Amino acid sequence: MSLKNKHLQEVTLNLAHLRKVDFKSGQSFHSKGFLSFQDAPRLALEIQHKDPHFDILQKGLDWEVRTWIDEQADKTHEQRLSVHIKLSYPLECQRCLSLYEEAIDFSSQFLFKDTEDEVDNFPLENDHEDAILNSHQFDLIELFEDEVLLSLPLIPKHAIELCHPEVILVTGLGSPDDGFAQGADDSTSAKNPFLSLKKLKFDA
Repeated sequence: MSLKNKHLQEVTLNLAHLRKVDFKSGQSFHSKGFLSFQDAPRLALEIQHKDPHFDILQKGLDWEVRTWIDEQADKTHEQRLSVHIKLSYPLECQRCLSLYEEAIDFSSQFLFKDTEDEVDNFPLENDHEDAILNSHQFDLIELFEDEVLLSLPLIPKHAIELCHPEVILVTGLGSPDDGFAQGADDSTSAKNPFLSLKKLKFDA
């Protein structure tokens, strides 16, 4: 298939435009910028829950988006969107329970569909791209939030050398060498649900 980019234009999207981008216009474009966490309400809520002192006004994510149209062998056309996001996100290390910032840098690709049924029936085994519903007022900020939340590690942990051994010893969460304690008591398990899951696995 061939990439149709003859009408590709560099476009500057301000905050208001990011909430209602007309991807159905048929125009392919490229845009990039910075979005503070304050202007991404779902991310701001999650961050302030973890770290009330985190600067959501000055910190945020660098983003880049690009759309294009692919011509298929049967002469039909498919419209695609790529998103590249880079940020640092505050998380709690599950080894020493200290706050740290996780560096996240990822790209995602999407195929526009015109109906919700087409999106719902998109093959799950396609791990190269996802389907999204096309719109004259597409909300890119909502997409950015979705992708950032999906990219967060399930069990966030510092690099071993950055963990605080004195906290590990107090909480009973193990050492930097083994990740989690062996034989932690019930109070520790209550603080860290992953320890309970591990105990269930070995008791089964």
